[in-house]
Amino acid sequence: MFQKLWEIIAIPLGYIMRWCYILVNDVMNLPVSYLFAIFLFTLITKALMFPLSLKQQKSSASQAAFQPMLNEINTKYAKDPQKKQEELAKFQREYGYSPMAGCLPLLINFPIIFGLIEVIYKPLSYMLRIPKDVLKILADKAVEIGEKVAANSRYIETNIIELVKTKTSEFTSIDISSLNITNAEFTGYIDSIKNLDMTIGKVNLWEKPELALSWALVIPIFSIATILLSSYVTMKATGGTADKTQRKSGYVMMGFSTLMFGFMSFTLPAAFSLYWGFSNLITVFQSLLLKRFVNAEKIKKEIEERIKAKRQEAKASKKVKIIDKDGSEVVKEMSPDELARYRLQKAREIDAEKYDS
Repeated sequence: MFQKLWEIIAIPLGYIMRWCYILVNDVMNLPVSYLFAIFLFTLITKALMFPLSLKQQKSSASQAAFQPMLNEINTKYAKDPQKKQEELAKFQREYGYSPMAGCLPLLINFPIIFGLIEVIYKPLSYMLRIPKDVLKILADKAVEIGEKVAANSRYIETNIIELVKTKTSEFTSIDISSLNITNAEFTGYIDSIKNLDMTIGKVNLWEKPELALSWALVIPIFSIATILLSSYVTMKATGGTADKTQRKSGYVMMGFSTLMFGFMSFTLPAAFSLYWGFSNLITVFQSLLLKRFVNAEKIKKEIEERIKAKRQEAKASKKVKIIDKDGSEVVKEMSPDELARYRLQKAREIDAEKYDS
């Protein structure tokens, strides 16, 4: 099911990557054009997600104001999980606190990541838009002439690229009579494959980096280093509003994300690590930019004032209509505690009348 989902997401991402590559390769004629295409792709996706990032930054600043009350509830009802959940739910209703408010950008990132991985593994399908029947014939030829090439391999399209570049004549001589295309169209597909460069020097960006001394190792190191940098800057960007608990939680999350994406850097194509490294660098500049729009201290003070006002309102006496002992309706000023005791008393009286009768 997830594989189908990634394939669907890969379609629009493939178009974005395609036009990024055309711009830097065909229009601007830049060297290592695939690297620049990944950077441009990252820039576009981060720009599209900027409103969500702004919301996340505000949510992170809000957490600092809510945290003392959350800590109070967690400590007070540590031995009563059910009561703690009730109080947390009440807190969310009364103060508008949402523990998941800042998670949306993170959740959206994962479909982009896995959709991009599909594009990296299958550039002929998603970037060059080569028809499936043409790809089938090319894959059959790659299996026929290639060493250890399987038609169902995830690397079949990148295998085709390598073989087309090194054994062009084998592919230009393919019998295409079964296809509904002209020789010129088929030659055009072969030329587009030959011109597609997914390398940086001798580093193939569709391959997984290995823990060996080589230039390919620079890419995952770049990714891991930028994770640490972006996490640190993002934590600082929320201001000095975080308490000790939040800072500790932030460092734990930073360590966890570094380990997780460090592992992914060595189990996924090198192009993924480039994307994630560029994404982290853009996040650094974005965090510094957002700091100009999001005043963490101001947000914290506003929320603290709101909490204070609500607590004072909850303690304030209110004028309510009650039934006096003689049965007449009177208006009386009562505190919230007095009103709660009155309601409890009336409920007991009603129950007593109901069951006594």
